[in-house]
Amino acid sequence: MRYARQTVQNSKLDLSGRSTLSGSTTTSSPKTLGARRRNVGRQIWHAALCFSDCRVSCLHPHNNTWLKQLGQRSCCKSNFQCQALESNAQHEQRKDIDGQIAWLAIPTIATLAADPLASLVDTAFIGHLGAVQLAGVGIALSVYSTVTKLFNVPLLSVATSSVATAYGEHGGSHKEVSEAASAVLLLAVIVGLCEGVFLLVAGGPGLGVWGAGATSAMRPDAWTYLSIRGLGAPFTVILLVLQGVFRGLGDTKSPLWATLICNGVNVVLDAVFIMYFGWGVRGAAWATIIGQGVAALGLFAVLSRRYSISFKGKAALTSAAKFLKPTGLLVLRTMASTATFALATALTARTDSAHAAAHQICLQLWLASSLLADSLAVAAQTLLARSVAARNSAVSQVIALRVLRWGLLLGVFLGGASGASSSILPKLFTSDPAVLAGISAIYPWVILTQPINALAFVWDGVLYGCNGFKYAAKAMAVCAAPAVSCMLLGLEFSGDYDAQLTSVWLGLSLLMVMRCLTIYIPYRLRRSPFDVMFIKQDTA
Repeated sequence: MRYARQTVQNSKLDLSGRSTLSGSTTTSSPKTLGARRRNVGRQIWHAALCFSDCRVSCLHPHNNTWLKQLGQRSCCKSNFQCQALESNAQHEQRKDIDGQIAWLAIPTIATLAADPLASLVDTAFIGHLGAVQLAGVGIALSVYSTVTKLFNVPLLSVATSSVATAYGEHGGSHKEVSEAASAVLLLAVIVGLCEGVFLLVAGGPGLGVWGAGATSAMRPDAWTYLSIRGLGAPFTVILLVLQGVFRGLGDTKSPLWATLICNGVNVVLDAVFIMYFGWGVRGAAWATIIGQGVAALGLFAVLSRRYSISFKGKAALTSAAKFLKPTGLLVLRTMASTATFALATALTARTDSAHAAAHQICLQLWLASSLLADSLAVAAQTLLARSVAARNSAVSQVIALRVLRWGLLLGVFLGGASGASSSILPKLFTSDPAVLAGISAIYPWVILTQPINALAFVWDGVLYGCNGFKYAAKAMAVCAAPAVSCMLLGLEFSGDYDAQLTSVWLGLSLLMVMRCLTIYIPYRLRRSPFDVMFIKQDTA
């Protein structure tokens, strides 16, 4: 037992239950070293069984069935020794999982924050061209984002889960991971081409819906920018799915470097194309496409050195087709979520300009905190997909609990920070007294809902880690219905803009509460899709 304890403390268990020894300085022949490692592996496995079953063994000393299967009669000399060993192992396991969460989450935060910063630089360059050009590009980006977000975000989640599942289920098998990565990338190419064709065909009418009609002064610049971005839509989708593939592999640093390269190329080419060549909004669009293309090619080159990526044959198409269903389900979920937020914006637009501006400022502050929570969701999805695929239910449960704990702590911290800066932060965005008065009416919702908001995103990561895409689509419909009803009740307060704004934010808060509850309830009851986390392992 003393040897087993020492072995566990000097080894690191991965999510599949395998161990890698460290700190050994003894040199042996390959055959001897292999035998020694197999022997140590058996010791670690015996210790792991002690950790998981020692409480049962101590409470029922005559129930030694699992011990007999190992040719043993008892696992420990005393109840105290057993509990001490279990406590130490659990502490080391929690510490290891916390480290893996941080390893995945921290680079993801930087990756998620890099794009908004680059967009600010883009806006600054385009803003020097004039108000008409800036407004036209803004409308074009709204149309572009609406079309691409419906498919790109679901594809990102499906890519992460599929690659992580292949890695965990087959122990990192080169063949299985290569097939999963090839399939989602092929699907990304197909979806990207379809998005590009759709934007080129339906982009014109879409601009009209957003206010840039045929006679609008913003129309020429808006259409120029949108049509060029439509040509580069495949690069956008491929780059995003490549990030999902690397996340599934547990590598969030490579996507970070790719994002930094993409944004760096974009900013440099903005200056060259817009300021030097004088291409205007055309230069801004081409700078974005080239930046994304360079980053996508770089990530693909790195992935190709590690795995065999192939798009040839019917097998590749068949593999890609099996991901259409989960992607379609998440598209429905994204549509329900997007429609709810669009309704909130539309209802606030029915008030005066000050209250509409107050809503936009608070909404951006509210959603900005999701960058941090979303990084935890990425870590949860990757780690859970791998541990669930490896049928390591004990580790899966610990991962879920740890990441939810960190999500709650993050939400409490963000709520406290928002409250402490309530007299300063809104003034950074506006000095209009009417807008500040509108913000004061709804800012308490921003503060109080931070923990709920953070948990909602983390719960999504837990759900996707269990491949609960079908449940996610159904649950969002259930969440959106009461939120939309609450928002529409605000129409009864005609003329009372504060009350209308409050009803909108009550609806948004209800949406987040329902997102948490609809995932927590089946998790607590151990029902599908979370039943895979509670399957007992066969220790025979």
